[in-house]
Amino acid sequence: MAAPEEQEIQRVEVDALVILQITKHCAQQAPHPVTGALLGLDVNETLQVTHSFGNVEKGSEEHDRAPDNGEEYQLNMLRKLREVNVDSNNIGWYQTTHLGQFFSDSVIENQYLYQRDIPQSVLLVYDPLQARIGKPAFKALRLSAPFVAKYSEAREMNKSALNDFPSSKMFVEIPISVHSPVIVEAFLVDWAIMDPVSTTQIEALDVENQAFLEKNVQLLISSLTELAEEQLKMTAWERQAGRQQDPAKGKGRGYRPVTAQPRQLDTMILSQQIHNYCRQINNSAGDSFGKVFLLSNKPGGLRAQAAE
Repeated sequence: MAAPEEQEIQRVEVDALVILQITKHCAQQAPHPVTGALLGLDVNETLQVTHSFGNVEKGSEEHDRAPDNGEEYQLNMLRKLREVNVDSNNIGWYQTTHLGQFFSDSVIENQYLYQRDIPQSVLLVYDPLQARIGKPAFKALRLSAPFVAKYSEAREMNKSALNDFPSSKMFVEIPISVHSPVIVEAFLVDWAIMDPVSTTQIEALDVENQAFLEKNVQLLISSLTELAEEQLKMTAWERQAGRQQDPAKGKGRGYRPVTAQPRQLDTMILSQQIHNYCRQINNSAGDSFGKVFLLSNKPGGLRAQAAE
């Protein structure tokens, strides 16, 4: 009897407690990025994230005192949580970032290992700088099934398996919804009605977002420069490989042995990072234009009322 096929995750439901745990962990270790484990259950096409805990970072006091490695630390945490009747099923991991700088070899490798061992696992990315300008700070990502197959083939034997794979199809973003108990939602609504000043995020209406926009442009230029360098390396490698295959040229003066072929994955990561920067710049600029339009129309309306 064939095993039933596993359903693809279509939605990630995160408890408000997990949001608070991740933001607190990020604030305690700022400005350094942190990682942690996600716990919960997968129900049909929905992944429910009900609890989380942070990993011990290298160089911290807890890491200096603890002789065990990160794997043993996670096992001990899961054992302790199971004793107090907390969900102890590992369903992924989270990572904090700044300005969307999270695409790297280590992220792809870790997520690949998670999806290989836990097929329904996700990566939850938290960017605190996005929250300061009124943008969604959390993203749920998974490696696409075609990329996982190609990446597995490249790791085992065929290193050129990723040569023709488009970088835009490496990751798949999954919609996120925040779940809170009814009593908590009632408290938040009552708090917003009783104290509208402290519960209103006035900073999101700030038009002066040049610092955020300029930093994204700087990172975009840096990534474009790195991408051009990778393309030059590939061009030089192809030229050297062509000279070695041509017996007429031989090993004359200026001959250099062919170096290792540049990795296609590095170019794909840079392309995905450039696409992320462009999307952030586009969103920031679009919001700024809307705010400027609203402000530019307000004085005209006030003058018209005064004239009447």
